[in-house]
Amino acid sequence: MTKKILVAVVITLVLLAAARRLSKNNPEDLSAAHGGVTVTHTTVFEQVGPGEPELVIGVEPSEGAVAPSEGAGAEIVYRIPGGPAGEVQRIPMRPGDGGSWTGRLPDFGKGKNIEYAFEVRADSATVARLPEEEGRFLRLRYKGEVSTLVLVLHVIFMFGAFFFMVMAALCANDLRKGIGTKKLTVKMVRWLILFTFIGGWPLGFILNRQRFGPVWEGFPFGYDVTDNKTQIMFVFWLMVVLLGWGSFTGRSPETDRFGDKEYSVAVLLASVLSLAIFLIPHSL
Repeated sequence: MTKKILVAVVITLVLLAAARRLSKNNPEDLSAAHGGVTVTHTTVFEQVGPGEPELVIGVEPSEGAVAPSEGAGAEIVYRIPGGPAGEVQRIPMRPGDGGSWTGRLPDFGKGKNIEYAFEVRADSATVARLPEEEGRFLRLRYKGEVSTLVLVLHVIFMFGAFFFMVMAALCANDLRKGIGTKKLTVKMVRWLILFTFIGGWPLGFILNRQRFGPVWEGFPFGYDVTDNKTQIMFVFWLMVVLLGWGSFTGRSPETDRFGDKEYSVAVLLASVLSLAIFLIPHSL
């Protein structure tokens, strides 16, 4: 059992690290070149707490930095997703040192999504756009501050959920081989269900409320990726629970719909599906 625990801890840490790397909430370094001008920008994907997000670009033409002159400059072009097609707002940017230009978006409050791009001009013509593709924008989300206690508890319970998911899979694999017990596998599933429920719902509700405003944005109330991932994973494991309900309750294992090998396959399948869903980039 000690070996299984160590393996489960390592796998869980690897999963969390992989999910972090795959997250869409990571800054990216972008650049676009057109008409002898190169525009660079490190994306800003969030504004946490009240404030006006600051956006900075670098502009490097072939002969030094762009200098402010009549008809020349840079603008932030932004729009609100779901608004009227083609409707955008523009904010002039201020020149800084070394070819940098700075501008600030308005403070829209937590939960709001904004799409933004940049246009750099020389004289009256648009020289470069970032992103280069016309009609493509970068996304920024306004978020509220989350209490440290809630965030730590949420992380602990979600870590626990995946730890017990890995433990359930390891025990199920032994059960499939005929060297493990269904009782131990079910025990891991019980802990998995408990940690997933508490981490995903009571704590998830508080976290979502503090971060985005609404209590829950999963189906049928919304289409938030993270909330819907939690729901789908929980459904998978509820099906596993129902297939071994007698063993899960500890009252009548003989009434289980699946025998040992069939149940082990169900647990392994739920684990694989949960892993695939978990690795989809989350929204937090």
